[in-house]
Amino acid sequence: MYGTYLRLDITVHDGWRAVVRAASRKLTRKARRYPQHRAARKAFYRQMLDYHRQAQEIVAMWRL
Repeated sequence: MYGTYLRLDITVHDGWRAVVRAASRKLTRKARRYPQHRAARKAFYRQMLDYHRQAQEIVAMWRL
């Protein structure tokens, strides 16, 4: 899943909304539409946000 995060085409300095929007564009229409996939969508967004948070921590630590 980290590869998917890297393909979101966002910067580390973007906010959480930009991450969710970019992640949403990576999902198919079917995956965004069906209520049965809601738990999987939420897990996907959370994982993308976790990767983004980790990247921001690395940048803050190394002052990049």
